[in-house]
Amino acid sequence: MATKVKTPTVVELEGFLLKQNSKKTKLLKKCNKSWKKRYFKLTSKQLLYSKSKGSKMLGSLNLLEYQCFQKGEITDRFILRLYKPKHKSIFLEFDSTEQMKKWNKKIQKAISDCAREISIQKDQIQRLKEMHFVKSGWLLKKGYKGIFKSNWKRRFFVLKRNDQTLYYLKSEKYRGKATGSIDLKNIMSITETTFNDEPYGLKLALYSSKRVYQIAANSQSELESWKMTLQQFSPNIYI
Repeated sequence: MATKVKTPTVVELEGFLLKQNSKKTKLLKKCNKSWKKRYFKLTSKQLLYSKSKGSKMLGSLNLLEYQCFQKGEITDRFILRLYKPKHKSIFLEFDSTEQMKKWNKKIQKAISDCAREISIQKDQIQRLKEMHFVKSGWLLKKGYKGIFKSNWKRRFFVLKRNDQTLYYLKSEKYRGKATGSIDLKNIMSITETTFNDEPYGLKLALYSSKRVYQIAANSQSELESWKMTLQQFSPNIYI
């Protein structure tokens, strides 16, 4: 039986805004069909949006990957541009300059806090490289090979520095034996994704066996910490 991971998410701001995606910086008229009214929720790390309050999420933006600019040259319109290199820009339009400034302040703070947390985590990873055990902790795991899939299982993961192997156990007591292991030298890609039955997860694709492991963490920060650590110790990964 799958174990559910539930972590409360603090919403900093929420409400209806107009949204437009565009590879160009040119903005279309407010009445253009490319502008969509969406319900936004801003958390400490993400900007989520849906058609209405309480409806299924349509998408999310990882704020660590974006920069936020005010479109000051637009007259009588209050617009922020969220920019990510090599991706479409996201334009948000507000009803007033006060509303725009309020959202802009919170978004800028979230971007800054994310960057600061990542910097701290990188320093911690560098120090952990000098230790025999790099990282350990409880995660949920589901794997499949071909068409055969397994259920979510709660496992204690241990990453050893010397042999670049990620071990998983049924308990926290590691005595040289493990339930299973993942050879990080075989990992070719690590993709952050969202599963239907878990809020966060990493997909580890093993090139040699064509096997995919899915790992779910109990928070976005823990997920990002594991992702960075595994990237550091997977020598053949494409980032």
